[in-house]
Amino acid sequence: MTPPALLLRLCLLFAGMVLLWWAVLSLLPYEAGRDAPVHVAAGVLVTAGVMALVRFLLRRDGLSWRAAGCGKARENLRAFALGAALWLVPAAVGAALCIALGWTTLELRASAGPFAWTLPAMLAGVFLVEALPEELAVRGYAQGLAARALPAWAALLLQVALFTGFAWAIGALVSFQQWLFIPSLALILGYVRALTGNVWTGIGVHTAWMTAQQWLALHADAQGLQVLQFVAFALLPSATLGAVLGLRHPVFAWRGRAPAP
Repeated sequence: MTPPALLLRLCLLFAGMVLLWWAVLSLLPYEAGRDAPVHVAAGVLVTAGVMALVRFLLRRDGLSWRAAGCGKARENLRAFALGAALWLVPAAVGAALCIALGWTTLELRASAGPFAWTLPAMLAGVFLVEALPEELAVRGYAQGLAARALPAWAALLLQVALFTGFAWAIGALVSFQQWLFIPSLALILGYVRALTGNVWTGIGVHTAWMTAQQWLALHADAQGLQVLQFVAFALLPSATLGAVLGLRHPVFAWRGRAPAP
């Protein structure tokens, strides 16, 4: 694919994503964790819209869902579970470490019952509004397409720029911390997508990470929250992902291009 053709497809994807998120969030505004039915309903619309957009772009070039990093259902499920586990296990260890060393203190705002019952709805909302559509569009389609036209490292950086621009366009970059976090998140998830070849591993990481972060923000008062987020949510899971995926895929040609699906 020529650079102009690649640029055109990425521009169509970017415009479609921004318009879709603007429309859905204007129609169904919600506060994560507090408006669960609206959150999930917005997610259904966002996911359906992104799947239709990506399907349209794939069909223009005669490509299948495998070109967007999707395999068979069982393969995708295993990839999702792997990604979620590679984030959850080191995150739990890191959180325990931060609390044990006194770097972070947590106090729940409610009893264990309400705390637990909100988890399924929040998980569904995060999965449908953020993890599935964002990973499918940006890491699945855009990075996959770019990796067949550019070296893998260039495709990785291109999706970071695309994801950061998208976050800015929908108003998600509201603080200096977000300007640091969003590109870092995109870099980690893009690395996962590149090495595994399956976007569902990144969907698992994204779902686990954002659900834990939003759930904690809703239900707990924390001292030393930034330490917890850096050590337990970012540093240890990123190191684990790098180590495990590096061992599973010891030879990866960052200067090479991905083969045709």
